[in-house]
Amino acid sequence: MVVMSQRAVLLLAVWLLAACAPGGAPVETQAPAVEANGDTSAQTVLSSDGVSIRYDDLGAGEPALVFVHGWSCDRSYWAEQLEHFAQSHRVVNIDLAGHGDSGLDRTVWTMQAFGEDVSAVVNALDLHNIVLVGHSMGGKVIVEAAGQLGDRVIGVVGADTFHRGGRETPRERQEEVFGQLAEDYAGFISDFVDRTFVEQSDPAIREWVRADMAAAPVAAAVGARQASGSYDATPAVASLDVPFVLINSDFLPTDIAHLEANAKQFLYLEMSGVGHFVMLEDPETFNALLTAVLADIT
Repeated sequence: MVVMSQRAVLLLAVWLLAACAPGGAPVETQAPAVEANGDTSAQTVLSSDGVSIRYDDLGAGEPALVFVHGWSCDRSYWAEQLEHFAQSHRVVNIDLAGHGDSGLDRTVWTMQAFGEDVSAVVNALDLHNIVLVGHSMGGKVIVEAAGQLGDRVIGVVGADTFHRGGRETPRERQEEVFGQLAEDYAGFISDFVDRTFVEQSDPAIREWVRADMAAAPVAAAVGARQASGSYDATPAVASLDVPFVLINSDFLPTDIAHLEANAKQFLYLEMSGVGHFVMLEDPETFNALLTAVLADIT
């Protein structure tokens, strides 16, 4: 595991001590408990445009953790984190519009609208003292939501996100991707999954993700991908007055220099031996790092 700052070394020391304690050894990774979406904790609120947003609300304790999934995913991807962190924190897990059990009747797909999905849930629950946690596209969503929620947010944590520093995708690449999506969505997803897992990834998790993402509503997937690709998160990152932390995989480089140049309080942590879905592929390490980050933030 490689870490990119002195503060990160201290956080990892906390994790290593915990891992060496009795009962701290990693356990075998299993496919996520997708049945979590049927939990009785699930509730619904309307976003600013009237789209229904489904979420889980579990546990108690501060800071409250609000989890946001990535593109063409859903809240079941955070099942391992809910089980772990609900023991000591209030945890809220959201399906963005067009994903999972949330509504599909959105006509304009933007990062601002996705941020408003998060804000609608936070406002409905009257949450304060919040740490936002977002995977992949969810990283852009949470920095947008942080701007909307102001001083309710005390920290922002991205999970394998901002590899390009949060900048928009080059236009020629956007056009290439949208053409592939329109022509063969399932094929695009299959190729995407093959590119974003590593050789040592659990095949059961890889195939679960492949099937789950391929089943996402195509219109919403295309709209969300366009919104994410055309969104430059740099201004939102620069406006953050709270710690901004990334827990990324080393399977792709991250533009740390761009993030350090724009974020006021930036910390980068890196996981090895995993692909894009860090919280699924090695939940024990991810949870330990997030636990250390929370201790540092609070």
